[in-house]
Amino acid sequence: MFERGEIYAKWKALDKEEQCYTTEVENGCHIEIRAREAEDSDIEMFISVYTATGERAYERIRKLPGIEWTVEDALKRGIDQAERIAGGASGRLACADAHGHDDE
Repeated sequence: MFERGEIYAKWKALDKEEQCYTTEVENGCHIEIRAREAEDSDIEMFISVYTATGERAYERIRKLPGIEWTVEDALKRGIDQAERIAGGASGRLACADAHGHDDE
């Protein structure tokens, strides 16, 4: 199970139809992306990354202009961002290379 945070609770507080994508990446981190239409016709996107043990590493809600984005496009963007975060892009996530330090 994942250790959910306040950002996830905020997302779930609005019970609206959404599309969701979740997977485990090569290093054991889990990514979850959710996207839905907002009240103002924009697109809301929830991006989360959890460690292999389910600890919360990253949770954010982003808003994209509905005139430029669809829910499906937002999911694709979110997947790309979450994979980069889980993979250690910009040094954000310590679990990204944890598999290489088993003997330390």
